[in-house]
Amino acid sequence: MRAWKAVASTLALSGADVVVTTLLYTHGQGGRNVLQDLRHFNIFNSLLDIWGGCLYRSCVLLGAAIGVATNTAYGPRRLRASRTFIAVICLLMGIYMMVKLLLYSEVRKTIRDPWFWGLFAWTYVALAATFGLWQLLACVTSSREALGPGSESRAEVEESCDGGTPRDKREEAAGPTIHKLLSYTKPDAVFLGIASFFLLVAALGETFLPYYTGLAIDGIVVQKSMDRFSTAVLVMSLLAIGSSFAAGIRGGVFTLIFARLNIRLRNCLFRSLVSQEMSFFDENRTGDVISRLTSDTTIVSDLVSQNINIFLRNVVKATGVIFFMFSLSWKLSLVTFMGFPIIMLVSDVYGKYYQKLSKDVQSALAKANNTAEETISAMKTVRSFANEETEANVYWQKLQQVYKLNKREAMAYTYYVWSSGLTLLVVQVSILYYGGHLVISGQMTSGNLISFIIYEFVLGDCMESIGSVYSGLMQGVGAAEKVFEFIDRQPTMVHDGSLAPEHVDGKVEFRNVTFSYRTRSATQVLQDVSFTLHPGKVTALVGPSGSGKSSCVNILENFYPLQDGQVLLDGRPINMYDHKYLHSVISLVSQEPVLFARSIAENISYGLTSASFEAVVQAAQKANAHNFITELQDGYHTEAGEKGAQLSGGQKQRVAIARALIRAPPILILDEATSALDAESEHAIQQAIYGDLQNHTVLVIAHRLSTVERAHNIIVLDKGRVVQQGSHKELMEEGGLYSKLVQRQILGLEGGGTDSVQPAARGDSAKAPGGLEEEFRIDHSLPAVAQDDFANAAPK
Repeated sequence: MRAWKAVASTLALSGADVVVTTLLYTHGQGGRNVLQDLRHFNIFNSLLDIWGGCLYRSCVLLGAAIGVATNTAYGPRRLRASRTFIAVICLLMGIYMMVKLLLYSEVRKTIRDPWFWGLFAWTYVALAATFGLWQLLACVTSSREALGPGSESRAEVEESCDGGTPRDKREEAAGPTIHKLLSYTKPDAVFLGIASFFLLVAALGETFLPYYTGLAIDGIVVQKSMDRFSTAVLVMSLLAIGSSFAAGIRGGVFTLIFARLNIRLRNCLFRSLVSQEMSFFDENRTGDVISRLTSDTTIVSDLVSQNINIFLRNVVKATGVIFFMFSLSWKLSLVTFMGFPIIMLVSDVYGKYYQKLSKDVQSALAKANNTAEETISAMKTVRSFANEETEANVYWQKLQQVYKLNKREAMAYTYYVWSSGLTLLVVQVSILYYGGHLVISGQMTSGNLISFIIYEFVLGDCMESIGSVYSGLMQGVGAAEKVFEFIDRQPTMVHDGSLAPEHVDGKVEFRNVTFSYRTRSATQVLQDVSFTLHPGKVTALVGPSGSGKSSCVNILENFYPLQDGQVLLDGRPINMYDHKYLHSVISLVSQEPVLFARSIAENISYGLTSASFEAVVQAAQKANAHNFITELQDGYHTEAGEKGAQLSGGQKQRVAIARALIRAPPILILDEATSALDAESEHAIQQAIYGDLQNHTVLVIAHRLSTVERAHNIIVLDKGRVVQQGSHKELMEEGGLYSKLVQRQILGLEGGGTDSVQPAARGDSAKAPGGLEEEFRIDHSLPAVAQDDFANAAPK
């Protein structure tokens, strides 16, 4: 802010403070001037000290304004450093005004003059304006301010003036998050109305209990009337029963509301997750996503609901308690509220210091944990150098640093408990002493004093509960922000195609396709790739690891957007087709198929709204799965287990193939789909697929030469480019990469024996059931042809 604006505002408001306070002060002096009032000053009946306080704060503000005007580089920085000072000054002056009011009322039993209450009200307004003007002057910035040694950066100044501390920013951001969270409860508006009504009834009933306690005591001690005592006790009993009943209904309805909120949040989050593009799941770990769906939604519904319930209940209750306290005795109420600002100030100072100390403790713990993790993860190296004792000593030193900080935490907590406890004790003793004085002087009854003391304890409990809500609410808000981050996230790849023709021929064309994954955008996985998959034909993709075979499959499935080029289905870009329709005409079977924790029949018919049991059986027979399924105890109703854990690798692959075949897809993709099958099962499946080629376009990624050489067209990829294309015979005659891959495989088998199996290095394929990626496979049904390796064999 400009310096002249801040200084002008300070001068104007300081002048107004002096003028208004002087007019009100002189009006109440009864004709005496300031000198006479000074000579005969009495704190019980003179207002000179209030006028003096006005002059003091005006002088302080004028000094601050002059400092900023004459030195815009260092003046505001000094004011920012002394914010606590001005806060304490304003706080003490406010407490003194309460004391002054009580002392003044002792002499003047009735205080009804408007100018008197106007003077007190204006003083509190002026104190608030003083603190605000100090903040305004402290936020004056200058281009020279960051030049001096130890000065704050402009970013720090803006954070201090605009956003405050990180905690202040979190509190500011919590409001919209809570409002957004509560907007999800709109369908439960009726339940909210019921819960709010019973919350109000329960809070009011609990608020009246101390009042009738005082009436019961007055009935015994003052009136000595059994009828009044009995009436008060009867009303107390009815209030207790009614408030307990209302509290039970309130709690039950709130629990129901936030249980429904939890279900609603989870449903919205899950729907948002399943609509995200595949890159989202590449960038976010599965554990983090599941944590949002389970842990964070539970935290939101539990912590936020519980704390909102506590907050509303105690706010309503505290409001009623404060009303009764002032109706019983406004003087004792002032004594009570004198201690609250001090406790708040102590809590704020302690909270900021403890927050900084907690960060230091966490940092020290992190260093100790890093030492332990580094040592344990490299235990072989530590043991080989016999350095266990040294590492233990290093870890002990790190723990000693943590212990030193823990001692500081303990001392800080001790001082906090001592200061806040002492303040509360002083307030309680003051209430008891001053309350006794009011009872003796006949200004209130003994029953009212007892009621007031009970109200004071109830108010303390309410304030403590409201204060404890903060940490839980902030934790819940933090979890809610994580949940809303995913709920509000719009997928970068939108499936908005609408084409859904009654029939597709199944002709697929890759036309100058260039592609890279968003997680590694600097690496071109495919570069200007072009080839065609013809209906009724089998096309095989081969090439070394990382050549882009699986990426072609991902693109054909429309999982990722292209950087350049097009993938056409029957002459139209695949992104023009309806999402559900596209995946109804394209079926994929991968090397490690995923089965769900459902029955085998449900896994085979997965994604189909209506599939007869006969169709399921027929698909299983084509996949050579029917025999093993019927041998299971529950047959087709056998649970596959989580991710198909109840089935072997070969059984899972056959179920997955059946899941693809039941759809009779025009386009069938087999990505190492028979890698875990024996030769007999593979032959049966190939016969089922190849025997009906006129209805399919088949794309195969395989390691077995017997599978690849039967393809009508073989596309050889290397480093993201198509380097060869043709039939097996043509490619072998042509030479090049394909021929070298095959020849290397044959030579490797001749040197290692016919049963040689070596580990693979293919990055696109998953692990085989045995835990190793199979590099070479022997097809015993074709003894004259050696098994090939297209994954790891590279030309020399």
